[in-house]
Amino acid sequence: MSPGWSLRNWTAWMPGLETADAWRQWAQGGRAALVGQDMSPPPIKEIPPLLRRRADSMGRAALHVLSRPELPYTGQAIVLCSRLGEFRRSFGLQNELARDGQVSPQQFSMSVHNATGGLFMMAQKAHAPFSALAAGGEEALAGLQEAIIQLADGEPVVWLLYCEEPLLDEYRSLAASPDEQAGYFAFLLELVPGDDFRLVPDGAFPSAYPSASPLDLLAFLLRPEEDGLCLTRRGGWSLRRTAVSGN
Repeated sequence: MSPGWSLRNWTAWMPGLETADAWRQWAQGGRAALVGQDMSPPPIKEIPPLLRRRADSMGRAALHVLSRPELPYTGQAIVLCSRLGEFRRSFGLQNELARDGQVSPQQFSMSVHNATGGLFMMAQKAHAPFSALAAGGEEALAGLQEAIIQLADGEPVVWLLYCEEPLLDEYRSLAASPDEQAGYFAFLLELVPGDDFRLVPDGAFPSAYPSASPLDLLAFLLRPEEDGLCLTRRGGWSLRRTAVSGN
């Protein structure tokens, strides 16, 4: 059994879901509405213009939740988790390379997995620990494991950031979860040592049970009446809530 942890705060953004109340309604309503009509990226006025202009839609969503005033940044360790990262930018670079034999160095620098986190750290002039993970469709588990390990290693608080953007039409058949067919999103979980949640390798869920996506994880955290979530079909890891409201 892993060390316990608690969720001290959170924030999330997706087109059409921009407030905490809207996200709670989304979680309780079966996640019926994932994408709003307005697909404009969020404002990120807290980020200097020279850095802000380098971020695409997913990066802007991530920078937006990282810069929310209700979660002030004071040097916390950050774990960024995304299966695809800047996929659309990378796809464009591949086409550019095939066509022209070269690519833009600036565009390439922003295609790497930790690029968005780097922009945020530069904007904050921070030197705190920052990790970027991809886990082949099992980011919900991988991100939690990394954050919990850092808490157990002495970090007093860890920010766990999930962000994703939709696959291009040519690759939609390869989506690991419905998240990758929805609009771009980002959400931030502020984890601290505690005993509200634990990762448990108990095999309580059937082996055929699907692995949880990041949005499945957020929906579970926003539904206090639920006691468990299957995080991965490999290894039997589940997330357990130690106290379930209403039971």
